[in-house]
Amino acid sequence: MVGTRRASTSSSTSVAHGKDLIKQIQAAIATNDHATALERLDDFKVHAATTFVGNEEEELRLSREAAEYGVMISAATRDEESFERHASQAKAAYDACKRAPCKQPIERSQNEALIVGLNLLRLLVQNRIAEFHAELETTDDDVMQDQRVQEVLQLEQFLMEGAYNKIAQRQNALPDPSYEYFMSMLMNTVRDEIASCAESAYASLTGAEAMKLLGFANAQEFEKYANARDWTMDANGGVVFNEEVAPASAKDIPAAALINQTLLYAKELERIV
Repeated sequence: MVGTRRASTSSSTSVAHGKDLIKQIQAAIATNDHATALERLDDFKVHAATTFVGNEEEELRLSREAAEYGVMISAATRDEESFERHASQAKAAYDACKRAPCKQPIERSQNEALIVGLNLLRLLVQNRIAEFHAELETTDDDVMQDQRVQEVLQLEQFLMEGAYNKIAQRQNALPDPSYEYFMSMLMNTVRDEIASCAESAYASLTGAEAMKLLGFANAQEFEKYANARDWTMDANGGVVFNEEVAPASAKDIPAAALINQTLLYAKELERIV
């Protein structure tokens, strides 16, 4: 009886300290002090690993919340390796809460749809399409219906359709600020696709037309991008994609090399037969 009471008291103290660390993480995130948030997150992980029993309801909730904050901090600091690690931890925490041997099921985290949506967007940006769809298969229906997940599914559909202009229109209508980093990466991919199409479709564009087409907010960013793609800029700030190129003539065809190559193929064929 005494042993049980001591274990209960120890568990309560452990949970209380865990809650305090979570509050410190929240406070640091609120002030964009991500370095401190990461330090407190590491403190929590050590505390949980050394004192948590592993199947207590409050402990499971705290571990789940800590993993979610790890995902959010990683997205804010643009650390993709850390993001992937914490996203995996969050998924494991969600599963642990579902399987917990509690009298009443542990309620779903309000941030689960955000974490799932962020992870799906990351997989989409990294072109890990098979993993993207595998993740969808293991996601609960009520999470799937959340706007934070639906937005990513819409982006994937636009990407598959090649509707890059619709993706660009979504850039300033993100379901959560945490999506900004991966959305900017997706926009870079989309911008390159649009630029490649423009190079084939147009001989030239005015600066205003090109900026609108590529989704640039200011001329300096556009000029930097144009220079990176080796576009010719005219005096008015427009771009020239295709200079006049003379058609190939007979002298441009490497006739001798082609003849030698053909003869070589013929000899090889004769040898095989």
